[in-house]
Amino acid sequence: MDFVKNAEDINKMRHGGKILAETLSELKKMLVPGRDSLDLEKEFIKMCSKNKVAPTCKGYSPHGMPEFPTGLCLSINDQSVHCFPKKGVILKDGDVVTVDTVIKYKGLNVDAAFSTVVGKNTNSLKSLLVNTAEKALYETISEVGPGVRIGRISNKMQKIVESQGLNVLKDYAGHGIGSEMHEYPEIPCYGGVNDGPKLVEGMTICIEALVCTGDDIVVNESEWETRMADGGYFAQAEHTILVTKDGYEILTRKDK
Repeated sequence: MDFVKNAEDINKMRHGGKILAETLSELKKMLVPGRDSLDLEKEFIKMCSKNKVAPTCKGYSPHGMPEFPTGLCLSINDQSVHCFPKKGVILKDGDVVTVDTVIKYKGLNVDAAFSTVVGKNTNSLKSLLVNTAEKALYETISEVGPGVRIGRISNKMQKIVESQGLNVLKDYAGHGIGSEMHEYPEIPCYGGVNDGPKLVEGMTICIEALVCTGDDIVVNESEWETRMADGGYFAQAEHTILVTKDGYEILTRKDK
């Protein structure tokens, strides 16, 4: 039952979630045409230092893979998961940009992501993609509570996305989170309503809406970087969620 957090852990993750929400809000303001994507990484590292949190992704090396080079994951257009900012990659009007990251506060991780269209957007498909990812995230979060099967979340997400003529990734998934970036349970974006284990009060989980405009097949460009095989657009929306006695609490949402 290590995946069930105690009150002290929850308070730490709650505080870390607020830091991450504020950080992503500031980074979103930087997504303008002409911006070098590496500028976001530099600012992110500065904010981590200021807030006394660790950029968990930087140097991450599971299963003997090479160390992940940055604290941020950043994908543009047909790039998919685990891409990263690079010097000389300049944002342009109409780019679909996804920013995803994990920070560690006092030994516990929180994870969140968003997608947006940079500058002027005259492409209705891009807007549909970004809006559907966010809609699918929040509508599936509303299902969270003790005793709810993972499949109920996964199935609802798949139905919402496919109802818009879009697709979900099958090779990647949401996950539990805490002292490790990825913990039990796995939370796919698709499946049957009766699939998977039941949620338990005190779990902290990351629900990820991983959405694309075409086929869901993803290919690797490097050990880490991925791309949609058909050249379609990709978007992601993610929050860290606490399963509470009566439902859920979003730990990484910015206070209004």
